[in-house]
Order: sequence, then C-alpha cells, then structure tokens
Amino acid sequence: MESFVQGWSLTIVLCAFIVLVFAAGWLHVHRELAWVKMLTDQLGIELLDTSPKKPASLEQQAIRDEAHAILDAKDPAWAQKQVRSWQMRVERLEPALAFWVDLLRQLGLLGTVLGIGLSLAYTGSDLTKLLGPLALKVWTTVAGLACSIALSASFAMRLTAWVDACEKNLEAWDAKRRGRA
Repeated sequence: MESFVQGWSLTIVLCAFIVLVFAAGWLHVHRELAWVKMLTDQLGIELLDTSPKKPASLEQQAIRDEAHAILDAKDPAWAQKQVRSWQMRVERLEPALAFWVDLLRQLGLLGTVLGIGLSLAYTGSDLTKLLGPLALKVWTTVAGLACSIALSASFAMRLTAWVDACEKNLEAWDAKRRGRA
C-alpha cells in the first residue's frame, strides 16, 4: 500500500478520476447547450413565421411539438408552466458550467492534499521520503486546473451568447403567444 500511495499509482488514479469528471462535465454542458441552440432556432423560426424545415433530430422534433402544444393549449396556466420550465432550463446552463469548472479545481486540490496527508502518514519523520511523493501529488492540481480551463475555454463565450439569444427569443415568442390568446 505504501508504494501505491508514494509512487505514481495514486497520482495516476486521481488524475484519471479528474479526467472522467471532466468528460462527464463536458458531455453535460455540451448536451444542454445543444438543446438551448435547438430551442433558440425553433423559436426564431416560429417568430419569423417562416416555413420550418423538417427537424433533423428527434430532439428538434420534440421541441417543435412541445412549442406547438403550448401554442394550442386550452389551459393558459399549463402553457405558462411549460414556458417557465424552458426558461429555468436555459438559466441553469451558466451555473452548470461554473459548477463543473469549480468541481474540477477542487478535485485537483483535494488530490494534492490527500496525497500529502497519506504520504505524511507513511513517511514519518524522514523528510527525503516526503518530498518525492509530494512532487507527484501536485500533478492532480495541474490536472484539475488544466481540465477546468479546457472546459471553460470550450464553452464560456459560446454558452453566454446562446443563453442570451435563447432568453430573448423565448421572451419574444411568449409575448407573441400571449398576444395570440
């Protein structure tokens, strides 16, 4: 166990875990951003009253069908609830990115602190045995920071632009819907 903690093994396991969390975060934000883009496009098409193309995916078709169900709803409270659920999903996208970025940073630091603590438990008072593992555990912080920077760089600017566009389209579409009723 001491060789696992003091060697590269624990560092590699912790860095691999950080990379897995990065992949989960990237996939989550990517999927939600794709949904926001589809909603923005669908609402834009309906605002302009253009003849829509056939939806390319089942998700696009589901958004189109839900929008039409809201427009044709007999119960205005249900329609407003559905529109509000769209707004809430769009508004949660930026905090979701912030959550994943922050989690990756924290996991990197946790890996370093955990590695230091475990190394201290095994090395005792021999300072030379402490410095070797300590240098290895810093790589978890590097991995966490690198993954958080990559995630932020991948989505931050595009995400903000699409969320803003979606909110504007949603407000305009909802106002048009209420005016129609």
